[in-house]
Amino acid sequence: MLRAGDVELHTAEREVRIAGESIQLTLKEYRLLELFMRHPNQVLSREQISNSLWDFEFDGYSNVIDVHVKNLRKKLSDRGNEEVIETVRGVGYRVKG
Repeated sequence: MLRAGDVELHTAEREVRIAGESIQLTLKEYRLLELFMRHPNQVLSREQISNSLWDFEFDGYSNVIDVHVKNLRKKLSDRGNEEVIETVRGVGYRVKG
């Protein structure tokens, strides 16, 4: 199990819980959250995220990663959770450990 704040990611069950309540994520959102949680407090660039989660060459001008991060943040915050995913301007994203 991986944990960041109230968010728990149960890798064996492929389940995410906030304060014990299960939330539904798409496969890409789950993999993105898992990547962040396996690297707590480490800033991951869009290129690092792309290389880990997508099978195509990363287009630095694409907003596909930003969209997935936005959707993931919304699902996490809908449960009253504090902001776990932090944007580091000009660099990338990180999960507060």
